[in-house]
Amino acid sequence: MKVLFIASKIGSQAKWLVGVSFLSAVLKKAGYQVKLLEIEDKKEINQVNSFIKSYQPKVIGLSVNSHQYIYAVEIAKRIKLEFNVPIFLGGVHSTIRPEEVIKEESFDGICVGEAEDSFLELVKRIERKQDYTDVSNFWFKRKGLIIRNEIAPLLVDLDQLPFPDYSIFKYFKDAGQKEITPRFIFSRGCPFNCTYCCNHVFKKIYAGQGQYLRFMSVDRAIEQIRNFKKQYNFRHFKIDDDTFSLNKDWVLEFCHKYSKEFDMSFECNIRIGSVDEETLMAFKKAGCNLIKVGLETGNQDLRKEVLGRSISDNEVIELFDLAKKVGIQTFSFNMIGIPKETKETIQETINLNAKIKPDFMQVTAFYPYPETLLGQKCIEQGLITKGHIDSYMDESVLELPGLSSSQIKKEVRNFTYNVYKQYDKKKAVKEKIKQIKGFIVSTPLLYRISRPIYRLIKKI
Repeated sequence: MKVLFIASKIGSQAKWLVGVSFLSAVLKKAGYQVKLLEIEDKKEINQVNSFIKSYQPKVIGLSVNSHQYIYAVEIAKRIKLEFNVPIFLGGVHSTIRPEEVIKEESFDGICVGEAEDSFLELVKRIERKQDYTDVSNFWFKRKGLIIRNEIAPLLVDLDQLPFPDYSIFKYFKDAGQKEITPRFIFSRGCPFNCTYCCNHVFKKIYAGQGQYLRFMSVDRAIEQIRNFKKQYNFRHFKIDDDTFSLNKDWVLEFCHKYSKEFDMSFECNIRIGSVDEETLMAFKKAGCNLIKVGLETGNQDLRKEVLGRSISDNEVIELFDLAKKVGIQTFSFNMIGIPKETKETIQETINLNAKIKPDFMQVTAFYPYPETLLGQKCIEQGLITKGHIDSYMDESVLELPGLSSSQIKKEVRNFTYNVYKQYDKKKAVKEKIKQIKGFIVSTPLLYRISRPIYRLIKKI
């Protein structure tokens, strides 16, 4: 039986979706045919029905985050106009806002939580023409009523899962022999309760259903890298676990076993306060050349009281100094426009970055995700004045006292330049040139004028 996944990635830079990759692997292991249709531009929505007509799937699954939900609704509505095929929605948005999503008529059901076992059972029931309305983790509509099935216990032993199926994604299909940069995730869950993140929402949903933070075994993680290396050409990869550095024993074992088998560099996310010199030395020896750190804001009070991150400036500075001492490059994540943000607190974030001198930086506008503690506070305080946006990279939906959404956008765009100009004039100039190029490319008239001028300069 054929199953089709549709992933809306409009405005997104994601190369793959972890949930879909595992679902595809589980289904293929059970003998089902699987294809993925990636929608990267709004115009591509028009092509969905012709793809379905060609492939003839018996089940369709859509996976979306909150930014992509409106496109999932549009896609499902178009499909239902022409085809009588069951459509199920999963992903973060259906998990945190099931009561809203289940009301959408175009979805035959929605998944709340992790779906590997539940979706496989659902597909099996559909294939056998059996009733599936009691499948755990799924909600359905029948005769005007909503069937809310219970959440199944969490899968604790991640080693039981097949390796995620990357082959269905364009990025890997187009790879051929060219060098790529894959991403790996070796754990699930997070023990922290940052107010802007959905993990504290997930923990409530899964209360009493097993250990929320889970790691696969080191041997399984190494095997996954080994298996992937056989299929694709890469010399560097990213470890995307939010909690990779939390379990010191796991990390030290991983670094020891990894360094004995591979000669490839990698980068990973680090939680401030979770690593010491011994851990960073093990990282360095294993080939880690970059650690990525969530700084978010340079104001300690905002970090603690608004974001729920009890991390001091001294801890931030110590980690970056230690990384430099060991010889590992650093990367800081920053957010602009969080509630209670002011021009002064933005300057503090700039100043702290200038002090720690990260090798790379990312800055985004804060986005109030639904059902998160901070997202709900933004609603209660009437701070959200804009509707849908495709990405949080530079645009804000908030109007803060003394800081408008347009000012937040400007601060985001100028952030890296403002950091560099404090200590590295050359990098500051490069950043300004990059900004100007980006502005020209995004302005059609300027772009048309600039292209022949650029070609002429190249000939001189």
